[in-house]
Amino acid sequence: PSPTRQPDAEASLATVVSPRAMLSRAPRAMRGLALGARMMSKPSVAVLGSGPTAAAAKAAVGEWATVTDSANSAPYVLVVDGAPGSVKADAVVAVPTCADAAKLAAAVPTAKVVAVTAAPAVAAAAELASKAGVATSEVANVISWGSGFADISHATVGGKWALTITDSPLPSPAVTPEAEVEAAVSTIKALALGTDGAWVSMGVPAVGDFGTGTGVYYSVPVVCTPGDYKRVGGITLSPPVAAAMEASRASLAGA
Repeated sequence: PSPTRQPDAEASLATVVSPRAMLSRAPRAMRGLALGARMMSKPSVAVLGSGPTAAAAKAAVGEWATVTDSANSAPYVLVVDGAPGSVKADAVVAVPTCADAAKLAAAVPTAKVVAVTAAPAVAAAAELASKAGVATSEVANVISWGSGFADISHATVGGKWALTITDSPLPSPAVTPEAEVEAAVSTIKALALGTDGAWVSMGVPAVGDFGTGTGVYYSVPVVCTPGDYKRVGGITLSPPVAAAMEASRASLAGA
């Protein structure tokens, strides 16, 4: 059967205007002031957890943000393991699983809560880069759907379609601790700094797009601006990907 094309959910790539593009249209003096402010100002991020993954995440987040242990005052919170405790009513919070996200969102409905689901996509991107002999920065648009499984149907590697170097759209890469750290850090970084139009995957409230139904958290590709995200719409689903997505939806709905 032919792939089905989903209608745009919240935004398509064609309608996303990145902060960089907006900045390029400003007068030179204003651009200089804005860039200077961005370089001087670091977001405050609470990184919570006690294990080695949390320690690595704190170090990585510290490269671009001010790290704190106080979740009740930080505007951005990354929960690597354990429970977040109390968070600000308007905090942006990333937690380990879709079930964790649904629970926290119910407790703090005014917070913007997402789940860290990108580890399979991170691992798949590293695998593609290794096969192609390129840096992982040259791999784009690997998706992590549902509770977290990788889809490379729309991925590119060094500017070429990923499916030209591998056969399966649904790889099963080994998810390493390093991939878990990168997924956690990249999720909160995307929410704090924005993605400039690049796709990232995270678990967000399902709104019925891609047949995900509602009432659950489900991982989809998004683009981010500081403090917010928009779903990427208009993604074509092949039958194998659609079937895997439905299985993941059923699993999350029954969790």
